[in-house]
Amino acid sequence: MLPSTIELREADQPVVHRLPRAVAVGLASANIATVAPTLGADEYRVSGVRKVGVVRIAGHTVWLKPKTPVRRLFAMLGYARAGSAIWTEDDFGFEEDEDLVPALAHAFVRQASRALAGGPLRGYVRREDALPLVRGRWRIGDQLTRRGGQPLPVEVSFDDYVEDIAENQVLLSAATRLLRLPGVPADVLGALRRIVRVLDGVSVISVGAPEPVVRPDRRNARYSSALALASLVLSGSSVEQRAGAVVASGFLVDMWSVFEDFVSAALREAFKPYGGVLVSQYQSTLDVEGTVKIAPDLVWLVDGEVRACIDVKYKVEKHGQYPNADLYQMAAYCRRLGLGDGHLVYAAGESEARQIEVIDGPLINQHALDLSRSMAAVAQQLSSFVRQGLRSESV
Repeated sequence: MLPSTIELREADQPVVHRLPRAVAVGLASANIATVAPTLGADEYRVSGVRKVGVVRIAGHTVWLKPKTPVRRLFAMLGYARAGSAIWTEDDFGFEEDEDLVPALAHAFVRQASRALAGGPLRGYVRREDALPLVRGRWRIGDQLTRRGGQPLPVEVSFDDYVEDIAENQVLLSAATRLLRLPGVPADVLGALRRIVRVLDGVSVISVGAPEPVVRPDRRNARYSSALALASLVLSGSSVEQRAGAVVASGFLVDMWSVFEDFVSAALREAFKPYGGVLVSQYQSTLDVEGTVKIAPDLVWLVDGEVRACIDVKYKVEKHGQYPNADLYQMAAYCRRLGLGDGHLVYAAGESEARQIEVIDGPLINQHALDLSRSMAAVAQQLSSFVRQGLRSESV
């Protein structure tokens, strides 16, 4: 009998698993992994797993486990979202070996409970209504068009001091989504229900609707960590993919996106002392006619001149080496941009950082970041790479 709970680990290399056919179809159709049948009954070769979290497919719960320790993953997520270390690795209160969704649920409950300890925030919300008396501003135009000149009810607009504001809507919506996710620990469910009760009367954000913008200020400062976690819940819990009768739903995070966002944010901090500007997805063309588009992940511009080119790659190297295609791509970027050096930044695996000197071409530096270290140490590694490598090119 095939298991109802299935574990897959983040990896590029193919691994054979016994899976129900519906799960195999769901993984492929939701673009969670590459799945190919083998000659064995109910056996599939699974590769390219770069999403982590938990997903429910056709009644089966599939855990997608990250290679990176969960503490490090959360720290990367926080750094990528804020451009600095908004969470330390001691902010969450969970163990190193926990899975992503239980860890996220524990962290959210902990921070949301702290945020709401003094009661929900209140704020002024602009409302329009028809009332039996004048309150706020009388909307004369609407009174004439909607009421045909009748004096009552009165069409008015006014500011109401309520709890149904964006901050509370985000927290409530995240708590509601977590209650529906597979893999949320039983000891967290009660705390999530308490949060929902505290925010009774607040509107829930519909699935698929944009998350309201919350601008940080002194008034909502106590909500800051809880809102960051809530935003993470809302961004990852909108997974739903239908393939015939197969429905996949759950919470998933793209590891390549987390890594690239973290590296980009950390590099922006590292470049600040040297002036210029770090531009993402710098648009240019490779050919004379301008039909072949190129867009390096990051370029450093000083007085409008490209001084450095960086591509960020979250890949598992094959046979101890990083993909040659990355070298070809960077060599083309450097040739087009007139640079003598290019930089590739990887999540470290078996290969070490090295330099590739291209014949009649640029020197390509491959940097390997060790994600088993603290995020502060990884950010320092990136600062050192900027200081030792790129600074020398600008002087």
